[in-house]
Order: sequence, then C-alpha cells, then structure tokens
Amino acid sequence: MQHEHDGEAADAALEAAIQSLEAGDPELALTQASRSQQHGPRALLEIRAYLDLGMLEAARERLETARSELGEDDVEVVELEGEVALESWELEAAAQAFEAIAEVERDPWICERLALLADHRGDHEHARALLEEAAALDGERPAPVSVSAATFDKIVEDALASLAPSFKEQVRHVRVVREPVPFRELVDPREPSATPPDILGLFVGPTIHDLAEDFPAQLPPSIYLFQRNLERMARDEEHLAEEIRVTLFHEIGHLLGLDEEGVAELGLA
Repeated sequence: MQHEHDGEAADAALEAAIQSLEAGDPELALTQASRSQQHGPRALLEIRAYLDLGMLEAARERLETARSELGEDDVEVVELEGEVALESWELEAAAQAFEAIAEVERDPWICERLALLADHRGDHEHARALLEEAAALDGERPAPVSVSAATFDKIVEDALASLAPSFKEQVRHVRVVREPVPFRELVDPREPSATPPDILGLFVGPTIHDLAEDFPAQLPPSIYLFQRNLERMARDEEHLAEEIRVTLFHEIGHLLGLDEEGVAELGLA
C-alpha cells in the first residue's frame, strides 16, 4: 500500500524523504525525515525505512510512536504492524493485521500479503484466488503465474547448463532445492529479517573457500529456490524463467564467497 497520511499535507522534509525511500535510499530518507515536525507521518516513513534496512528493533520502536500519534486503528499503522510481524516471522500476527485491513478495504497489496501467508500455510489454492483478486482490483497487475514442478526444474537445469565451464565445475556438488516458500528452520532467530518470508532464494552452507579449507562436519552447500515467491514476482512465464535464472546465479555468487557487488561484477545476476 502506498500512503500519504489522510488529513495532513506532508512538509518539504517528509516529501523529500518519501522520494528517497521510493528511490531505494532508506538511509537518506531517515536523515531527511528527521527534520519533519509531523511526528505521526514521520514515524510511518521511518518504520518503512528501518524495515528496508532490516532494523526490526528500530521499526518496532517507531511503531509505538505511530500508534501514540495516529491511533491503534489507523489503517497504515495496522498495515505496518503486519509488515513488522511478517519480517519477524510472527506469521499469525501478520495475518491478523492484514485480515483486519481486508475487512474494511480490499487493497491489491493486502491481497498479495494475504496470498503470501496462505502459501506459508500450504493453502496454495487460496493464495492463487487472492492473487486473482489483486489482479482484478488493479488492472495493471498481471494474472497469477504458476508452473508445474517439472517445468520449474527444467528452467533450473537449463540455467545451470548455460553456465561457463569454470562455474559449472564449482557448482557440481551443490544441491539446488525447490521449495514452495522458506521454512522457519532456515531462519536465524537472531536476525529473522535476513530471511524474510517472501525471499526468492537462499544459499546455505560453506562457500567454496570454506570447503577448500576442509572444514570438518560441514553440511554440503545448498541453494534453495522458493517457487511460490518467484511465481508471485513474475509477470508471465517468460519473466518467471528470467527471475529463476537471476536468483539461481545470485545464490551461486554467494557460494563463490562474493558479496552483492561481486555477484553483479561477475555477471551472475
């Protein structure tokens, strides 16, 4: 949901912060928002920025300010309660917040969030119905994309076959695992936002540098691809195949011990 809080015209500092957040610069947005005197709308923006940065404790603190300034029943406050709960892997609390909004406002984004939570419950049929509703509410949203497990696996196989020989050799012993959505055992409880419920892929295990050191008792490296999350991101089947390829290559970059910049420089994402 995109909001400019009802009944309050944003000041220049807040407008600048909104633009920075939308441009993908949450740190600058926080700096700009600190000059705003509109405490409620400022808190809302700061929560979103802290969520983008994975700073859950800071987001929770600002959520208390938003509740105090705007009221616990404010729609955007409730939405952000759901987002904070979702990033914290408190899935039932997230569902309660999003369902409360859906009872009074059928918003496409809320439908998508509820679809994500339905997928985590294993109710993929209901998730698809919610995505169809989101598409009907917003004509610019594509119809939901869904492919068979066999089709998904073939896309992965073709992507691996397209790797340069040097990369192929390095990924020979890596497991590529398809799952509908991430599961709680993959989440580090000390940093849950590092593995959000809507993550597309995840590398788990030692990098090739660790393996070269012959670390004892290491689990084999694995790349997880989350089919339902990838499908939810896709416009059509062609776009889905590209998202699978990009996500797979990105996680291979992490196997190689690269950071985000290194992955991009090697042309793996």
